[in-house]
Amino acid sequence: MTIARIVVTAAAVNGTLVALASRVWTAMSAAPPRMRVWVVAMLVLDAVVLWGIFERRAPVFGRIVSRATPRTPAIAVTFDDGPTEPYTAQILDVLRAHEARATFFVLGARAEAAPEVVRRAAAEGHEIANHGWDHEALPLHTPSYIRGTIGRTSALVAHLTGVRPRLFRAPFGWRNPWVGAAARREGCETVAWSVGVYDTDRPGADAIARRAIDGLRDGMILLLHDGRSLDPAPDASQVVAALPAILAAARQRGFRLLTLSALLAESE
Repeated sequence: MTIARIVVTAAAVNGTLVALASRVWTAMSAAPPRMRVWVVAMLVLDAVVLWGIFERRAPVFGRIVSRATPRTPAIAVTFDDGPTEPYTAQILDVLRAHEARATFFVLGARAEAAPEVVRRAAAEGHEIANHGWDHEALPLHTPSYIRGTIGRTSALVAHLTGVRPRLFRAPFGWRNPWVGAAARREGCETVAWSVGVYDTDRPGADAIARRAIDGLRDGMILLLHDGRSLDPAPDASQVVAALPAILAAARQRGFRLLTLSALLAESE
């Protein structure tokens, strides 16, 4: 439902902007110079706002972290949209075999449905972070809804693990002026990612591994998924299959595999 709403909204906005631009272009030719300046300024402002909403690294609505500068070479591997069984448990098995730590940005609804694997991840030294309750696109919602979805998820994670999340990542990476403020009120820093490999498209384990390995850089925040929004039957098997090669390549290149909070703590 969320994707459908986004597509419909984007199509409506695009159609409206095209029609408006046509009218503005016609009107500007006959407008006095001062009015033309104001029209151009408004169009630029609109463009900046849209950039701030849809570009995950845009600082328009406040500081956003998408990369780190650790003391010595290190990266953070992160997983969004889970937990989803059996895939999250399989990912934990791979991480344990490679003595790696990761950060799981959980959806509250999924964590509520699979509490044991959340507890296991925390017990094994991984970080449990906040991805909202149900993967709703936050720019479509009010400030009270935004704070509610973050707060509800943080409360559940704290109940399951004894530790309240310190990091929040917006669904799709989309933000508006209220997202950062709501996250801060709930004790979370808002973060994005450096490299995404589009693994939810299921391009194959080899493609996922190759894209991740090609993007390996010091301080990188890698985005993977152990779920797919609230898809009732997500399949993260390709991520599970690709993960050993990604971790092995990172180790071979001398990168430590840290939780995102640990990586950011070194950067401070």
